[in-house]
Amino acid sequence: MATAVDVSHSLQCPICENLFEHPVTTGCGHSFCQCCLDHHISMSDPQCPLCKEPVSTKPSVNAALKTLLRDFHQVKMDDMSLYTGQRGEIPCNGCEENRPFKAVKSCLTCLLSYCEHHLKRHQSLEMHRFHKLVSPVERLEEKACSVHGRPLELYCKRDKRLICTLCVKNGEYVISVEKERKRREAEQQNTIEGLKSLINQSEKKLDDLQHIVTEEQTQIVRKQREIKEVFAEVMDVVRRAEKELLTPLEDGRRFLEKEMAEKTQQIRKEILKYLEIIDQLNQMKKEEDDIIFLQSQPSVPAEVKHDCTVSIDTELKFGSMRNINSTTLASIRTLLENLCPFEMRRIQGFSVDVILDADTAHPSLEVSQDGKTVRVKENVCEILGPSRQLDPVCGILGKLQITSGRAFWVVEVGEKTSWELGVVRENANRRGKVSCNPKEGYWAIVLCGSNLYEALEDPPIQLHLPTKPLKVGVFVDYEDAFVSFYNMDNQSHIYTFTQCYFNETLRPYFNLHHNKDGNNSQPLIIISVNPDDISM
Repeated sequence: MATAVDVSHSLQCPICENLFEHPVTTGCGHSFCQCCLDHHISMSDPQCPLCKEPVSTKPSVNAALKTLLRDFHQVKMDDMSLYTGQRGEIPCNGCEENRPFKAVKSCLTCLLSYCEHHLKRHQSLEMHRFHKLVSPVERLEEKACSVHGRPLELYCKRDKRLICTLCVKNGEYVISVEKERKRREAEQQNTIEGLKSLINQSEKKLDDLQHIVTEEQTQIVRKQREIKEVFAEVMDVVRRAEKELLTPLEDGRRFLEKEMAEKTQQIRKEILKYLEIIDQLNQMKKEEDDIIFLQSQPSVPAEVKHDCTVSIDTELKFGSMRNINSTTLASIRTLLENLCPFEMRRIQGFSVDVILDADTAHPSLEVSQDGKTVRVKENVCEILGPSRQLDPVCGILGKLQITSGRAFWVVEVGEKTSWELGVVRENANRRGKVSCNPKEGYWAIVLCGSNLYEALEDPPIQLHLPTKPLKVGVFVDYEDAFVSFYNMDNQSHIYTFTQCYFNETLRPYFNLHHNKDGNNSQPLIIISVNPDDISM
């Protein structure tokens, strides 16, 4: 194995005693810095400063020595990297204090740091075999017990702190720092796994949120497109009505212009004829012979009365205007009904579970156990009782109490020939002769006479429904004060009560009407709102 030799003293200039700079060698074999030798010769005789041999020629640079110096400098620079000096570097505790090497390991048992050389010495001792070595650590004194100065090797479970072996008291539960670290690492790993799980859940929420937002944006764009299409058709209807009203006026304007041109031309011809006669008469005035004057008298036409009127009626006919107005409004209403599905898709989000309140039922009514169906009892014509008056209103209320917000429910009326549906104030009169209108606390629509539908306003408003609804939706907005009814079969709007004065609790209201002729025996059924029933 090669042994390192210190040659730095052989590379020093005898004059300046520093490492050579541009080394030159004299004929006697001694070497100097070129500048040092030149300065010596200029100050004294040209001779070697060491042996006094004459220097007859100017020495040249020693190439071999210069190469050796370059290699020495490179090795020296490499060796300097082994020394400490930079901030954050840990010095070796075994080196001399004036120039210690950098530590490569710290011993947590000895509480000392070692360079490569002293580390080998430390590890060579059998007693140090189980010492714990770690990467260089600053302030090793913090790894020692502040009371006894010994390494902190144990962990007290009771006090939850690091202690040395001398700190251990009888009855204390202590474990090694390695065991406590493993426990904490396992605990930290569980924490990491938990945090990763939370991250996954959060990322899933983000994905779900993005999915929801994307779907909502798609719905918004689709609704915008459909609404624009509806109103484009409405505007087309309006434009056609406008054209239909303006066309006869435009035709009249053109006819007027034609009549004006023809009559103007005729009158101008007559004016020219009159001017010609005037000219003839003026010429006759110059005739001196009386006989000739009298014989040449031109005939003057009689006065012509010109017709300055036109034969077209430029006034818009009232019948046409009324017909166009009626047709246009009907078309617009039909087109705007195409927006009804937007309402229905929205209001289904306010669906509520309505249960019939048997305690409010007319004596002739029978309520199912689930509270979803009500029918007129068979063979019941009247309810007898000396102190009891039979209510003419064959109705029942729902248990739902509406004091705020919005509510929506659907009732299957089927083929019943007579019924009433809506909402009623909880304390509204329901006995004796009742006027079912908003003033009395009723907001309802009614079917009577098989095909006569009315909104029970004051007075009632007849409703013209193109198709008979088998399922009727009822929507209440307490804050905005309106009640709307919908035909769930064709998703069309039936009627809306607006500017309602609720001012107290509302209850769903159902009236089956009496089954006098046996044709109105079908029940009313509260059904669940099925989103599939509302086209998207």
